[in-house]
Amino acid sequence: MKVWGPFRQLPSWVLLALTLGAHCAAADPAADELADPGSRVIMANDRIRIDIVEAPDMSGVYTVAGNGTMDLDLVGRVQVEGKTIREAEELLANQLEASYFRQATVRVEIAEFVEGALMILGAVQNPGTLPIKGDQVITLIESIVSVGGFADRAADDQVHILRWRPGGRMARDTVVVNVKAMFDSLDFSKDQYLRPRDIIYVPFRSGQEGADEFLALGEVGTPGFNPYTEGMDIIRAVVAAGGVSREARMDAARILRPDGNGGYSMIAVDLARIFGEANMEQNIPVFPGDILFVPSVQALVGGKVYFMGAVNQPGVVALPSSGEASLARTLFAQVGFNQFANRNSVKLIRKSPDGSLREMVVDVGAILDKGDFSDDIPLQDEDVVTVPERIFSF
Repeated sequence: MKVWGPFRQLPSWVLLALTLGAHCAAADPAADELADPGSRVIMANDRIRIDIVEAPDMSGVYTVAGNGTMDLDLVGRVQVEGKTIREAEELLANQLEASYFRQATVRVEIAEFVEGALMILGAVQNPGTLPIKGDQVITLIESIVSVGGFADRAADDQVHILRWRPGGRMARDTVVVNVKAMFDSLDFSKDQYLRPRDIIYVPFRSGQEGADEFLALGEVGTPGFNPYTEGMDIIRAVVAAGGVSREARMDAARILRPDGNGGYSMIAVDLARIFGEANMEQNIPVFPGDILFVPSVQALVGGKVYFMGAVNQPGVVALPSSGEASLARTLFAQVGFNQFANRNSVKLIRKSPDGSLREMVVDVGAILDKGDFSDDIPLQDEDVVTVPERIFSF
């Protein structure tokens, strides 16, 4: 039974999808998340509630940072993105038992799901975005229905899902789905559940409309498909896409290039060096089918920390999403001590999950003098750091 014609006519297509939707979800391993909430995968920016029976004062609601980590007293920074609820419970219990408790009983649940949007682009009737929360269930087929189905000459056997890899960096994994085969065979076991911030990209058939285009995404003037011209490079592509916005993270642009095997290779591009320093080494060629992605500053910032007192550059410091910023290193490399600073009594004020404030006094001077950063303190969003002045006696 061929259903591909009706698939392009929404009313019939939707009726067919509704009729067969149960088969689709039941056969997909991701459907386990629906039957068992403990198998739901934790995502960056989720807020998770942690209950520790043996240490009630540590229980509370914690935010998963953009780099996929959370900071728990006694345990420290833990990578939880990409783990299921049950895996996170086991991980935290094991770490607590390794150093503090003979037995730790940990319960984890999602207190607030991350919000985001699906970006649906390429050979579809109405490209655009679709708002979604982490607790919503939507499949690839349903997302394509929401934008009117496939356009003519769509490569419907090569639908790409581009998904952030855990860790907050710029890399994405690519899942290629043959939607055409699912409808030809009426076997929907290969349909995919989608997540916030997934990009669904439907290429055009080679040699047809769209084959001589590149796609610009993110903080560009006119996101979307742009005509490819012979000899196109990064500068010409940025100009064709309407330039970049003020929110663009210029040094973190990427080219996603089809690798011929259904996936994409990633090429880092530093637009700041091209446009700020006229460094033409970064002005690489752009080819048909390439995706130029310029992220926003907010997308790559893991939070902010406030520095006050006897420092050279008081104010706000943005944390990288990689989660690698620490107190002593940041003070040494970015903020600096002034001549009156008491490096041995640096105060760090941090908000606990219950809203109360905790104060730590850190001997940053000793850390820097020894060059041993094992006792350095990882920084978190909304930390406040105060460097007091030395007390002089005369």
